[in-house]
Amino acid sequence: MAWLIGAGVLPVCIFAAWCILHRPLRIFFEDLHVDQARLAFRRRRERLEAEFVASLGRFDRDEGLRWDDAQWHDEVLWARDRQTRRFLALVCVHFEPDPFETPQVRRHATAVFEFHKGRWRAEGKRLDQVRPDEAVGRNRRYEPVAVVHPNPRRVG
Repeated sequence: MAWLIGAGVLPVCIFAAWCILHRPLRIFFEDLHVDQARLAFRRRRERLEAEFVASLGRFDRDEGLRWDDAQWHDEVLWARDRQTRRFLALVCVHFEPDPFETPQVRRHATAVFEFHKGRWRAEGKRLDQVRPDEAVGRNRRYEPVAVVHPNPRRVG
């Protein structure tokens, strides 16, 4: 009889431990790869931007040309997609104003790069008329990822 009770309690305990530890462990392992992903993005940024524009150009030639002439900002906002849990690099892009547009038209967008299965992808995903900080602040889908700088004066 005691083994029967033990056989029922053990799976319940394992399930309870999994429910309690699942999220902290997932976050821990996701954060292990963040620094490597940031370094890989910085190394491949120019190539990723070119892939991004080429990807847009495959679907819409005019849109590809528009983004090819755009001014890419140096700053990168790091975020995570709450639905897919993928690490993201959000880069602000400004466009030259069209001479026939009203000056009130906002001429910026956000290019979205995804880190998936150990590599960055530039699939042409973008957020039109939104800056990266606005995308993270207003859009509940994205959560910011804190940048942790190691101490440069570390004594070893």
